Amino acid sequence: MKAWWRRRSLRFRLAVWYAAGGTILLTVFSATLYGFAARRLALTPPLRQDLAEVSARLTVTPDRKILWDKKEVAPSAAWEAGDPWFELWDGEGRLVRRLWPFTEKRLDRVPAAPTRGSDTLSVFRIAPEIPLRFLSTPYAGPETGWMIRVMRIHEPAADALAALLAIILFSLPLTVLLLVAGGYLITRHWLKPLEVMARQAEGITADNLGQRLPAGATDDELGRLAAAFNRTLDRLEDSFRTLDRFVADASHELRTPLTTLRSVGEVGLRRSRTVEEYREIIGSMLEEAQRLHRLVERLLELASAEGGAKTVHRERLRLDQFVTACVNEIGILADYKNQQIEITAAECSVESDPVLLRQALQNLIDNAMKYSPIGATIRLAVAAGNGECRVSVTDEGPGVPPEHLARLADRFYRVEDSRVRGRGGYGLGLAITKAYLRVMGGRLEVTAGEPKGSCFSLVLPAGDKPA
Repeated sequence: MKAWWRRRSLRFRLAVWYAAGGTILLTVFSATLYGFAARRLALTPPLRQDLAEVSARLTVTPDRKILWDKKEVAPSAAWEAGDPWFELWDGEGRLVRRLWPFTEKRLDRVPAAPTRGSDTLSVFRIAPEIPLRFLSTPYAGPETGWMIRVMRIHEPAADALAALLAIILFSLPLTVLLLVAGGYLITRHWLKPLEVMARQAEGITADNLGQRLPAGATDDELGRLAAAFNRTLDRLEDSFRTLDRFVADASHELRTPLTTLRSVGEVGLRRSRTVEEYREIIGSMLEEAQRLHRLVERLLELASAEGGAKTVHRERLRLDQFVTACVNEIGILADYKNQQIEITAAECSVESDPVLLRQALQNLIDNAMKYSPIGATIRLAVAAGNGECRVSVTDEGPGVPPEHLARLADRFYRVEDSRVRGRGGYGLGLAITKAYLRVMGGRLEVTAGEPKGSCFSLVLPAGDKPA
């Protein structure tokens, strides 16, 4: 049953729930209305009052004499209209006494014996102009099985209850039918934009990501859903564009060393050469092969970091000590350019992966040494605040124009002035560093240095205070 229900359309399920809820509400309302009308018309309470009065004033002797207020009532005695009207029936279903103000000449018929052993409320017309309402109930007479029946004139207003019940029984199914039809039409109208969006979404492929769902001018749930889906398509389209740029840039970067290898080989084979000339040609080819190898490794590192392939092994690190150790390892490279590295470190701790953090920090230091002039000073600062630890690397290079800061960490992106192959850059170092930090829960920030150069910062969530 559950599987069948789930296969139904949303429109069908909404209509069924709408009809079921409406049916329950209408049934409860109708029952409440009928009960309220019955109480206001007061069909039973007056008869109960009469029954109580009769029980208090009536006495039946063992020899079946009727005493009213302890006075015997003769069989031929007239009965006052103001006194309660009632009948007594014995256990054999025979009438013992009927006390009411009507004469036999006025009557067309008289009521039959009541059903023994149960309370019964009924209406009986003894003459065309005289409808009576009866309440029959067991009576403790001189013998078992006696019944007493009190009666009153049946008011015309009470007939409205039967009419009300008939109206309810006739109108309730019709109303439910209208609820079902109305609910189906309403949900069909409300969900029509959803069908349009579904058809539109089915036609969106990688070849036409520029298409968007019709969001309309409404701000309801469907409009917000379409807007959210369109934003997802925007991000997906941007990702595809980035992927296309990545493939194009990677193809361009790979084509250059491959073309160089082929050209050098073709030139070397055009004529016979000396051993030294062949050695020089092979050396050039090996240099380009090494460049190609480094580029492929960098691409693999970037794909691994952004794809989450690297497993993060977090450890508690004293960041100031960790940075100092990294500088001691890489500082020998600065000696070749007669550069100095200064460290200003405040005591702080982080929970991070030491391998990824070392690689990210070394990428920044390597960039700073690469773009700083001979004899420059590279400054590292470790600071903590606002629940974060920051490692800043400031160089004395030419700096980065403000219009390039936002895209500096994109793949293969390089400021035009820095496109110098002698420096060995591919425009991937900052992209890899940014990917490493994202895996570790941090971020990369770039600002202009003072008074010149650039400042690159690794920002990580702070750990517990060191002991």
